[in-house]
Amino acid sequence: MNTKNLLIALAVVLVAGGVLAYVTDSIPDGGTVACTQEAKICPDGSAVGREGPNCEFVACPDTTGYGTIKGRVTLSPTCPVETLPPDPSCAPQPYQTIVSIQDVSGEIVASMSTDENGYYSIRVKPGTYDVVASSGNPLPLCKNGAHITVQSDDVQEMDISTDISCDTGIR
Repeated sequence: MNTKNLLIALAVVLVAGGVLAYVTDSIPDGGTVACTQEAKICPDGSAVGREGPNCEFVACPDTTGYGTIKGRVTLSPTCPVETLPPDPSCAPQPYQTIVSIQDVSGEIVASMSTDENGYYSIRVKPGTYDVVASSGNPLPLCKNGAHITVQSDDVQEMDISTDISCDTGIR
């Protein structure tokens, strides 16, 4: 490496060090720190961000005494013609979407994405809720899930008759 390149590299290092020192010194004691806008999904389906001088995640809400709603969202029909006996390749398929839990006033109290198999599990306070899956625009069209009552520390598992089915529009 020749002297000219060495001097340029040294100048870049010194300028970068000076900028870093300025930025570090320009945050006064008790000043604010900009944290990344990441989110952590809590067991109840809610999300929390980072805050504080160390940019740590905020604590998840205490879900002691909460119940759990579990279920699955599927797409069907998946073939234009149903046959007898049914073709296994035409069975309902898992659907990745957002499932929301709404209280009796219609306010969303929790939501989460279904996994790759269409399953979800959301913790909520005891109460009565509607389970709703997000539809596409215009398809698939998801019907509302069950009207469900959750007790403290209870697990309400949706069953085949109350799981959410989304219509693909295939006919």
